[in-house]
Amino acid sequence: MKNLININDIKSLQKFVSKDFVKDDDTSLIPYNDYEKLEEFKKYLIEKLTDMIDNNFNLLVNTLYRIDISEQKLAELFSGKNRENIPEKLADLIIERQIQKIQFRKQYREGKL
Repeated sequence: MKNLININDIKSLQKFVSKDFVKDDDTSLIPYNDYEKLEEFKKYLIEKLTDMIDNNFNLLVNTLYRIDISEQKLAELFSGKNRENIPEKLADLIIERQIQKIQFRKQYREGKL
């Protein structure tokens, strides 16, 4: 995973993910937690994604679309034979996409875009 991410980016990442998983009643399916290590957050995210796959799959798919996860990557992931690794790989895709957004916002603020 990305080791170049600092503690502030990890906190931003958690906030973005929490906000992206807000339901209609303004509660998040993945509430913000104050993890300082990316690995801790990823473990937490995997647990939440596993639950969503089992209990709220349609909302998960809609949220992934809103986050802008590649449809091709999702199709490959869900059509694979090894379904046990789906939550972990899905967490990687979400984290990767959110890091891209964080870096893009930084570059924009710094006038590099």
